[in-house]
Amino acid sequence: MSFKIREIKNLNPSHLHQCVKISNSVFGIGYHSNEYFIYKKIDKIIAFYKGEIIGFLIVKKSIKTIIIDSIAIAKDWQRKKIGTSLLSFYFKEKTTGKEKVSAYAWKVKNNTPAGKLNSKFGLKPIENLGKIWEEKCNVSFHCIHYTNSCKCECIYFSN
Repeated sequence: MSFKIREIKNLNPSHLHQCVKISNSVFGIGYHSNEYFIYKKIDKIIAFYKGEIIGFLIVKKSIKTIIIDSIAIAKDWQRKKIGTSLLSFYFKEKTTGKEKVSAYAWKVKNNTPAGKLNSKFGLKPIENLGKIWEEKCNVSFHCIHYTNSCKCECIYFSN
């Protein structure tokens, strides 16, 4: 199973649909919209298998700061080094190594899935920001973890 990683500046309608579909399954329905992926001031690194998107990395970058905004891998492709490949590609192709890097990861039931991935790239947990989505959870989007209340805590990582 060989997949390819590449940067895409402008996603076509099919790519938009595939990215939103992955986001809906990983984060919840409505967490990301087409508009999110169309925004010009983000870097979009995409993982493909046989022409289909199987994961994405979205990064906001300024002169000295990189914010890993989202990383999502289709459920059938998780734990197959796709997240590592996306971040490796980004750091190799798009950074100098001198930038400050930040990321946010969601902690649910003492599990922070992106935490291990962030740590692989030298990011350390700096602060637990708590349930930052509590008022919007299951209101502005339908969280996959929501049962009767917000369950996700936001962990801030940085180098």
